[in-house]
Amino acid sequence: MKALLPIVFVNCTLGASAQLTGTFTVGGASPDYTTLIEAVNDLNAEGATGNVVFNIRPGTYTGQYDLGIIGGAPGSITFKSETNNAADVILEHDASGSVDNYIFRLEATDNLVFQALTFRPVNTWFARAINFYSECNLLSIASCVFEGSTEPNQNSGFERTIIFCGQNVIGTEDNPQDVIISDNIFHNGYAGMELDFAGDLGARSEGLIITDNLFDDQYATAITVHNAVGQIGDNIIRTSHGNFFTGIRTSFFDHGSQIRRNRIEAYATTGGCTGIECGNTQNTTGNMISNNMVYCHASGDVWGLAVYNMWDMKILHNSVLVDAGNAAQSYAFYHLSNFADGQDALVRNNIFANNAGGFAYKVSVAGNVGTEDHNDLFSTGTEISSQGAATYADVAAHQSGTGQGTGDVDHDPGFPFVPDLHLNSCALDGAGEYFFVSAADIDGHARGNPACDIGADEFSFNAGTVSMTVDITDQELPYILMAPSGGIYLWSQGSTTRAIEAPLEGPYTCEFTDANGCTYTLQWTLNVDYTTGLSEAAVIPDDVLYPNPARMHITLPNTTGATWYNITDLHGRNVQEGPLTDRSPIDICGLTPGIYVVRWADGDAWWVGRVVKE
Repeated sequence: MKALLPIVFVNCTLGASAQLTGTFTVGGASPDYTTLIEAVNDLNAEGATGNVVFNIRPGTYTGQYDLGIIGGAPGSITFKSETNNAADVILEHDASGSVDNYIFRLEATDNLVFQALTFRPVNTWFARAINFYSECNLLSIASCVFEGSTEPNQNSGFERTIIFCGQNVIGTEDNPQDVIISDNIFHNGYAGMELDFAGDLGARSEGLIITDNLFDDQYATAITVHNAVGQIGDNIIRTSHGNFFTGIRTSFFDHGSQIRRNRIEAYATTGGCTGIECGNTQNTTGNMISNNMVYCHASGDVWGLAVYNMWDMKILHNSVLVDAGNAAQSYAFYHLSNFADGQDALVRNNIFANNAGGFAYKVSVAGNVGTEDHNDLFSTGTEISSQGAATYADVAAHQSGTGQGTGDVDHDPGFPFVPDLHLNSCALDGAGEYFFVSAADIDGHARGNPACDIGADEFSFNAGTVSMTVDITDQELPYILMAPSGGIYLWSQGSTTRAIEAPLEGPYTCEFTDANGCTYTLQWTLNVDYTTGLSEAAVIPDDVLYPNPARMHITLPNTTGATWYNITDLHGRNVQEGPLTDRSPIDICGLTPGIYVVRWADGDAWWVGRVVKE
């Protein structure tokens, strides 16, 4: 419990008129507080009555800030960008070590809101943004941007966790309650967040909501939660350089907690990776993992969805694809407890696919999954499942050996646009069986009843065209377009291979027949930004280069005196270059019709533009 004495002391020593209330400006012209440090110091010293809002004006604010129990009778305390644009307000701090490794540190601060701010820890090795602990009740972190360290070294990686709660470190059960982390963007960092709440005697942080966040290119984990009750849902987690990466890791996340509707795209360039790992639900009820799309790709051991020490866990309508990994230790679904635990896990209406050749479904102790049915178990290997010491080559053997899985199938799901795991399969359409606790899919579409679809996506097979839009820069050309594996291909360009190189923007189509005989057309619309050639170049609008389109010559603006130009095609190959004097026309008669990128210098400045040769 929070001590009352500090609050009584503050009320006795501060007059009511001194306490903050209302809205205050920070920074900019004629502010209430010149710096954020002044605002925080005043809040700590004077306390608050009712709601307080600090509108922070555009700028970069360097410093670190400590908040404890706010004296007086505070309502909500909000720190936000005045423009409601996170890019306009940047909070920076260069930590010197573990002691000052934070931008904001909160101890038992109630009803606090961070909104539309950019947090930028500057130090490479000590790079936390927010550190909170004790009874921080009603903490909201919303619509913020976090820019973490780009250091991948595992040594002391926890010091580079962007949002951190180390409740176990202080040895108290007074956990934060009702923490909401929503609509934020996390770039880089060794981990996006690690929330280690205290769990002694069954203590939990209740009301935890982590939703609608984007986690982009963390090295080790995106979300780690211990000893909490709540929801982790509707987050996008993706990494292109994971280091033994795990998307979501929870333990003692129970009492009806849910992990649902998350999209995980995990590429580990070092070691293996895991999409979702969940354990220790400790004799509680109502727990669920549902409607998640989990894609994993690594050279080491890969676990798509891994659980252990489970009580009353429902695992429903997940789409899991292990696309690459060490076949001997890579599993799409893995119940890894090596002892008899809850014996009541329900696994139903999931797609567990393993293109690495390992098991689609592995349960270490027979009986730990109480009910398993209407799942798609697929592997490119010779065996699809393992339970206890037994292994099974196909669904019929699995059903006979386990006594479960009456409605199971073993179809290659053939996801059209991996790592996106939305589905288009004539073989799987309607192959599931409605289960009342999951009435909608990952996109909010209603489930069929009584027949529904297996996996996170409720769909109707489309024998026509399914489409995907891809936005890239010219530096990514030629771009590799990849159809699903195990099929027959006929591209609009005439190729019959699984993958082609796309040299230009525009639509590309492939008539595809999957391993189950489902035929339809895949279409990619490739949008290319052609103005990214030089990071230091200023971009010229297309209508400033003239004429544009051009047949014989072009004239470049912003040229005075002698300069140099070069023209590249969309593959980045240099096709023409030479000297240029005082806006003299450039002869382009020798270029074949197409789109070209022109770069030229004017003094110390570089310019870049795009021209169409007719």
